[in-house]
Amino acid sequence: MEGTGDVIAVFDFDGTLTRRDTLIDFLLQTFGLPGLAAGLLGAGPVLLTHALGLTADHAAKEALFGHYFKGWRLDAFDGRCEGYAAARLPGLMKPDALARCDWHQRQGHRLVCVSASIRNWIAPWALPRGFSRVIATEVETAGGALTGRFRGRNCQGPEKVRRFLEVYPARDRYTLFVYGDSRGDEALLALADHAFFRRYA
Repeated sequence: MEGTGDVIAVFDFDGTLTRRDTLIDFLLQTFGLPGLAAGLLGAGPVLLTHALGLTADHAAKEALFGHYFKGWRLDAFDGRCEGYAAARLPGLMKPDALARCDWHQRQGHRLVCVSASIRNWIAPWALPRGFSRVIATEVETAGGALTGRFRGRNCQGPEKVRRFLEVYPARDRYTLFVYGDSRGDEALLALADHAFFRRYA
């Protein structure tokens, strides 16, 4: 239903705003190619069962993340994420996507990023860029350290809709633009008044 007041423009992150998956890129920038390869080998069994359709996306991604980061101090992880956001993310952005963000901002629309990627490296880029909120996969901590698990579900598919509507529940009071590029965005695209799949206009 077309909203009557506010306008919200939701952008997926990996593949929509960026040219590549940022989880693998973040691992590469953090551990180097040998470290990335060794970690992928160590997490090989769960990645293999995921490729065979025997392990859910959430479990496979959590296992991969935990293999690399379980036990890291949160402040150290956040520092790494902030450095990545400042030094690496600007070069990964799609010019057409950024131009569309700029267009929405000129119209006075609210920008929101909803992503399955990790919030800790999206937010340091997105919030200074003018995004009102980042809704994304959250890391779990205990005693100031990463447990290697996620807090809640991987923010993908129907979970994107659930998490978005938790924050913006009055669906009849705003007009919704959604931009996405994969099957993980389909549920959120279906919620939109104006849906853009692998395009920006």
